[in-house]
Amino acid sequence: MTSKLNLDELKVAYYKVHDPDLTQAQIAVKVGLTNQATVSRLLRDARDHKVIQEVFRFPSDLRPEDRLEVVNSFFARHGKLEQALSESSRRLSIKRSLGGYPFKRLHVVAAPGIDNEKDARVRENAFETFGVGAAGIAAGYIDEVDMCCVSWGRTIGATVRHMPTSSASNWKKRFIPIAGEPTNHEPNGLSPSDAARALALAWPGSTSLSLRGVQVRIPKSVHDKDNEQIARELIGYSKSYRQIFGQPGSDDTPLISEVPMILTGIGNVDTGQRNIAGVGPDPWYLETVDAEEKNVLQLAVGNIGGVWIAKNSISQEDAERVAKVNERSLGAQHDHFRACSISADLQQHRPGVVVLAVEPDKADIILAALHLINVLVVSRQLAGALADRLL
Repeated sequence: MTSKLNLDELKVAYYKVHDPDLTQAQIAVKVGLTNQATVSRLLRDARDHKVIQEVFRFPSDLRPEDRLEVVNSFFARHGKLEQALSESSRRLSIKRSLGGYPFKRLHVVAAPGIDNEKDARVRENAFETFGVGAAGIAAGYIDEVDMCCVSWGRTIGATVRHMPTSSASNWKKRFIPIAGEPTNHEPNGLSPSDAARALALAWPGSTSLSLRGVQVRIPKSVHDKDNEQIARELIGYSKSYRQIFGQPGSDDTPLISEVPMILTGIGNVDTGQRNIAGVGPDPWYLETVDAEEKNVLQLAVGNIGGVWIAKNSISQEDAERVAKVNERSLGAQHDHFRACSISADLQQHRPGVVVLAVEPDKADIILAALHLINVLVVSRQLAGALADRLL
């Protein structure tokens, strides 16, 4: 697929799926076509060629330079931003000495209205539009693996809701929740266990594990009194927890140590604690605040899949306080993300850590956690915020 006509077909299909609010006439202007009728015909061709099914998929034999032309037509700074993210990831990996494999790929999709913090309906539509575009991208990576960890939240929920059902019947993939659920707060979007179950249904023949009943973390007040680690022993009664995270004294390799892909959202402290458009603060943020010492999360930029990333400007003592917060978590740890990231090789079908993010305010936490991210799927607004910082 290298002709101009075929690239126009890809661009039209790409716009239609990644920005569903665009009319065919608007797509014609953006792609540089003569009229709406041409767009309609190209969309029919795209469906005939199976470029558009439930979601957009690039043809497997498309040249990299043609793919870049399509994505650059959607977000003009795509190529330069992808390169800048890769360079920044390498520098951060060296600086922190705890990084994984360098950043590999950027995807940009539409989320019109995500910067509207007053209208809940507009923001919800923005998440759903993002989910449509992100689902096809995530599905392409999941197709390549036999096991995938998944986290929680509104972005994960919107993406999983639009996940296309695979037509194959012999995938036999395994989907694994990355954490338990809040004790005192209702999840926004899907919980990790719900997300794992929904993904398994999208790949017939697949299975999922559940951490239903497992807490997100051991509260600090309990941990400080628990010299015999009874709390962790109690959590070990969950068979799924033992399979995913292992058990002291067992020779079995925990699944989390071998997983080739982690599909996760990412959160910053600022948006986590705010009541944006009446939705309320993030439940996992509130759970951590309830269980930990006062103001400790102000020492962090945010978290990736529940792993809190300390600010660069704080003292070593304060950085260790953030590390202790992570240790009391009963979900995935920093080393799990690092191991998955290190093993990532897109040529060998190991995507690594795939992050979905919508709100522009999340630029800071993404840049702070780049040493653990291999693939980034973001809204056009967030891509713009990242480009403004890096370019």
